[in-house]
Amino acid sequence: MTAALLPEAVRDRFHLPPDAVYLKSHSVGCQPRAAEASLRDRLLTPWRETGEAWPQWLDAIDAWRAALGGLIEVEARDLCPATNVSAGLSRYLSALGTATGRRTILLAPSAFPTIGYVASGLAAAGWKTRYLPDGADVRGPANWAAALDGDVALVIAMHVSSNSGALTDIAAVAAAAKAAGARCIADCAQSVGVVPVAPAAWGVDAVLGTSVKWLCGGPGAAWLWVAPHDRTALDPMERGWWSHDNPFEMDIADFRYAPDARRWWGGTPDVAPFILSTAGIAEISAIGVDNIRTHNRALQAMLRAALEPRTPGWRWPVGDIGGTLCIDTAADQPRVADALDRHNLRADFRGTVLRLSFHAYNGAADVEAVIRAFDTSD
Repeated sequence: MTAALLPEAVRDRFHLPPDAVYLKSHSVGCQPRAAEASLRDRLLTPWRETGEAWPQWLDAIDAWRAALGGLIEVEARDLCPATNVSAGLSRYLSALGTATGRRTILLAPSAFPTIGYVASGLAAAGWKTRYLPDGADVRGPANWAAALDGDVALVIAMHVSSNSGALTDIAAVAAAAKAAGARCIADCAQSVGVVPVAPAAWGVDAVLGTSVKWLCGGPGAAWLWVAPHDRTALDPMERGWWSHDNPFEMDIADFRYAPDARRWWGGTPDVAPFILSTAGIAEISAIGVDNIRTHNRALQAMLRAALEPRTPGWRWPVGDIGGTLCIDTAADQPRVADALDRHNLRADFRGTVLRLSFHAYNGAADVEAVIRAFDTSD
């Protein structure tokens, strides 16, 4: 076994679908075996035994904030739970209207569609959405800098593209935004858990993320991280009783923002998704993101070395990419899809682009299964 690969025993820490090779961690990460007991012990048991279990449930959410903060090296108080990335972004944008007179949001046309939907939905409030030119390399900070002007309030950049796997130099994009007087928010949905995420080092103003993919935490546990310099400088218009400094004060005429990222929280929080997410974060932290990244790259390299010379009609990614190998199979797409189906390989497509993700629980045998599928698909 290549020294860069993780021990095969890592697979035993996750539930994997039987009789299939799972290569869709870019969509949903596999469930940690510890998740079920965590949900029982931290949600169901206190509820059953105490009825009103909010103290225990809030402790569980605090534990989630601490675990995530440790993983991405930020203070827990700057993390706000969110149901999904759309909700986190919407809350963030609700604060910018009174914080700046600028009214343009800049993003790439390859951004995940929900980002564009949320941003363009603000048109009635006077906001404009601007896109990088089609074909512009999102990894190049110069392309972002060229699109900036005095009306851009916010740059939204994907750390890793869900369409191509392109890995963006977020620190450079954030620096370009700052130089132009704009804020920068990083969408890390496709990177956190497989590529190191370092908000403080990047110099970004905010980060969006989710647990459903590489963090193996299931849906419903996303988050918004807001940089310390905006901790109390931004006041979201979207708010609820859990955005209050003291949610249990219950004075309808006296609202005071929480002094940390809880001000972005809104109404009564979900609990179960964050307990499940904590189990996923614990596994990823124990394995180590750097180790997962090295493992992922080694498996990608094995596959490319075997298949790229045999597939001259395919377009393989160039430059820095994240955890997902995105290969444009062009006219071969129907044949490739059939081969994956016949060999029980769980992958997916964006158009003709095949997306293959190797997580910590994948190994050399999974790469060999992909190679065999294409060797026998003629």
